[in-house]
Amino acid sequence: MTDYSVGNIPPQVVWTLVRGDSASFRIYVTDDLKQPLTIGDWDIDMDIKRSGSLVMSLTPAATVDDGDGEFTVSLTPAESQVLESDDIFDVQMSDETRVWTVIQGTITVIEDVTGPPSGDS
Repeated sequence: MTDYSVGNIPPQVVWTLVRGDSASFRIYVTDDLKQPLTIGDWDIDMDIKRSGSLVMSLTPAATVDDGDGEFTVSLTPAESQVLESDDIFDVQMSDETRVWTVIQGTITVIEDVTGPPSGDS
């Protein structure tokens, strides 16, 4: 008997961020021939969960700084404020016929030392 393996485990990442800071990372996706995908042809969604409960949903998108086959996952300072270490996430791309989990990961949150600007001079 011969065993065969099919499919791939999505890349597993650890996203380290500072609580209350902006944070982002770029994802590059290709087809089976290693050609960049046309990002506009896909819907992109990201969920962040804690203990099985949804913390937030994001919609990653291509930015002006992204090249062919690239899009950026971004958090605002307010969004990073509510995250906790060990929150989990995945990013999925979908079109009319497919759903593809591009990456999965965990979040590591480092506490901020300085804090937000007070607005005082």
